[in-house]
Amino acid sequence: MAALVLSQPLGRAAEAPPALNAAEIRLALEKLNVLGRVLYVAAHPDDENTGLISYFANGALFETAYLSLTRGDGGQNLIGPELSEQLGVIRTQELLAARRIDHGRQFFTRANDFGFSKSAEETLRIWDREKILADVVWTIRRFRPDVILTRFPPDDDKTHGHHTASALLAREAFTAAADPKRFPEQLKFVPPWQATRVLWNTSQFFFRARNVPFDPTGLIEVPGGGYQPLLGKSYPEISAASRTMHKSQGFGVSIERGERLEYFKPLEGQPVEGGNLFSGIDTTWARVPKAAALSEKIRAIISAYDLKNPAASAPALLELRKSLLALGDNPWAQEKLAAVDELIGGCLGLHLEAVIAKAAARPGDTVELQLEAINRSAVPVKFKSVRLLTAGEATDVDSALAPDQLMTKKLPLPIPDTMPFTQPYWLREPGTHGTFAVADQMLIGRPENPPPLPVQFTLEIAGEEIVYNVEPRFRRVDRVEGEVSEPLVIAPPLFVELPRPVFVFGTTAPKAVSVRVIASAEAVAGSIALEAPAGWKVEPASASIDLRGSESEMSCTFQITPPAQAGDATLRAIFTPTGAKPGPAFTRKRIAYPHIEPQTLISRAEARLVRAGIENRAALVGYLPGAGDAIPESLREIGSDVQLLSDGEVKAENLAKFDAIVIGVRAANVHSARVSAWTPELLAYARRGGVVVMQYTTTPGPTPDQLPFPLKVSRDRVTDENAEVRFLAPGHPVLNFPNKITAADFSGWVQERGLYFPNEWDRAWVPILSANDPGEPPADGGLLIAPVEKGWFVYTGYSWFRELPAGVPGANRLIANIISLGKAPR
Repeated sequence: MAALVLSQPLGRAAEAPPALNAAEIRLALEKLNVLGRVLYVAAHPDDENTGLISYFANGALFETAYLSLTRGDGGQNLIGPELSEQLGVIRTQELLAARRIDHGRQFFTRANDFGFSKSAEETLRIWDREKILADVVWTIRRFRPDVILTRFPPDDDKTHGHHTASALLAREAFTAAADPKRFPEQLKFVPPWQATRVLWNTSQFFFRARNVPFDPTGLIEVPGGGYQPLLGKSYPEISAASRTMHKSQGFGVSIERGERLEYFKPLEGQPVEGGNLFSGIDTTWARVPKAAALSEKIRAIISAYDLKNPAASAPALLELRKSLLALGDNPWAQEKLAAVDELIGGCLGLHLEAVIAKAAARPGDTVELQLEAINRSAVPVKFKSVRLLTAGEATDVDSALAPDQLMTKKLPLPIPDTMPFTQPYWLREPGTHGTFAVADQMLIGRPENPPPLPVQFTLEIAGEEIVYNVEPRFRRVDRVEGEVSEPLVIAPPLFVELPRPVFVFGTTAPKAVSVRVIASAEAVAGSIALEAPAGWKVEPASASIDLRGSESEMSCTFQITPPAQAGDATLRAIFTPTGAKPGPAFTRKRIAYPHIEPQTLISRAEARLVRAGIENRAALVGYLPGAGDAIPESLREIGSDVQLLSDGEVKAENLAKFDAIVIGVRAANVHSARVSAWTPELLAYARRGGVVVMQYTTTPGPTPDQLPFPLKVSRDRVTDENAEVRFLAPGHPVLNFPNKITAADFSGWVQERGLYFPNEWDRAWVPILSANDPGEPPADGGLLIAPVEKGWFVYTGYSWFRELPAGVPGANRLIANIISLGKAPR
């Protein structure tokens, strides 16, 4: 079933008619007679119970939504190198892909996933409790749920800070959303709303994780399995497909067919009667004044529906539409009106499309727009007019759509000068550590940007005018994928791509920086310069640009010389068009994976410059990739020649030339068999004087055949990036050669100290550092080093994959010591 019918936002015109098969139309007709809403609330992408969403949306046929407080920016990425805000964009799209499968809606708050937190108190302080509470209240007031469900309990002992905070905020928002004195600025757009109840959707997991027997006594049990014959799938099958969209987290799951029970504990509101979460809630048309008779009309449409001829239902749907219009601005009437309009289009097999001739356009441009419409039924349809919402008045078309005849019309589409460049709305302005900056109230909560250039098609169907909103998109043909449709990108005339977001200078030696310049317009001329603060020297002062043809490109090389003193600065790219004033240049980041909509991020072309005293004796480093990280480039920044190794190259005699071999992040988790195969050769290399560095793995950790000596990985972590770090082995070479490591080297760290530290290890391992979060015992297993005859084996849970790309000076100094161990005096 298409998400356009089952998951439409409130208060809008219908979207372009979805391509529904006859069984999906039948199920969508049934949904017209169900007037109930469920809001599921949790903290991150992947927290949602997709099984319950699948059941509510496709079985009970309630309007079902998931409110994820964050976009998952603080996690790790198993499918590529993107982290932080770019990872948040991926996980946003993964949630939307999941909702297209399970037919829920998706909402967010402005909360930033700043990293793991062990307490709700810390989480709410960093998020700015009132601001995120306002966003939860806003979502409740807009979506108007009858029942609110939380994935997590409102106490810290069963989970961690973000999770607990999500439940606390949901519970508080339940009351605040109904209070006109709370967040009154929202009342210009939405009225207060009182949901009926809040419940915690508990499970055996919360008890098993604490080694406590699960006792369902006193809990409400609801069957969550079952089969939807009109979709040909069970709810667990839909759920598994939905959850598997969280690919950046490696959340592919098997299908658990058959019955299953869901458990609930009431938190707020009216008590549940008879095990029915919707007890006391009228989910029929009787809840809408003067609308009770609609139930019988819809039942009659369903009874007469012909799977072989859906178009035969169009006249009755058009009559139902008149009844809905007579109800005025009632939210349920508006909701179902949009659904009916889309169903009418679906029954007729209507196809409406707006195709842009180019993949990218610039503010102030005019591009060619091709409108396409086809009516695949015998019901009379006339294409009355089209309105470009950025251009003003409608353009008359007034042409009948003959059955199964494609009609096309070309129009110029002007792009306003004020149109912002393509960038997720929550990333347009700098926010805080815990909260994104979004000034426009109507954007808050949306999963993604609204279409930049919406087009309204007005059709006359059997005498009734219906308006459909269509997003103009670029269409191309791929030799492998076939026809591909992509969002239009609003872009500057050119992009400047700096090779790295951070440049680290360990000495005063200059670095050559090759800058890639790519045209977005057909012709671009002018000059590019790199601007740095006083003390930093950039040569040449500028480079001339003359590009012909969109996507044509050239490279410019600049030499950057740092100052003698330590510090950091910002490097900015400046573009001066011929005959015009200079201004900031912009860079483009494309994110494309098969399971999500392609994304383009456009931001100012800037990089961080870091000057720090870093000695590095590891001239040549071999790298065995793990789950996608930027460590190789970071090691190159501090002077190592890094070579990525293939399986066939992992032979002791071949490795002898390397000063160190580094195993990538979570390699033992995602490439376990390969790591086991590498280990004998790595140990042979270490015994001859080499250095092997294994970066962190999640539980259960590396297997015994992947290590020289046993250790046990735990879930211990130090989340406070400012936590004191104590030296357990101050005389060890790793703290003294070639850089003298001091407490100052642990300042300026980002997000955390480290994660999944071992808590048990063989005596051969030497613990080097100790740290802990406030009120917790010391965690000593973050950096373990074992001598292996002439060489060394290092296991480290410190989060180098975050610290090094961020240019943290002390982290770079310590990693230089680790990979230089083979040169250190013993």
